[in-house]
Amino acid sequence: MISLNLVLFATILLTAASGLAATCIVIFGDTQHNAGQKAVAEKFAQIALIGAAAVASLLTVS
Repeated sequence: MISLNLVLFATILLTAASGLAATCIVIFGDTQHNAGQKAVAEKFAQIALIGAAAVASLLTVS
């Protein structure tokens, strides 16, 4: 069985990676003129927000 610490670590890692990817796309990309980059950055930001909620719920369980 997978331990709760491993699930928490993986969730934190994926949340941070998604937030960092969204930030890098917005800073270094041309999101005003490229709708594709803007859409990808928005999806990464949504993943980061959902991941933050998942981390918060995992911390209350442990």
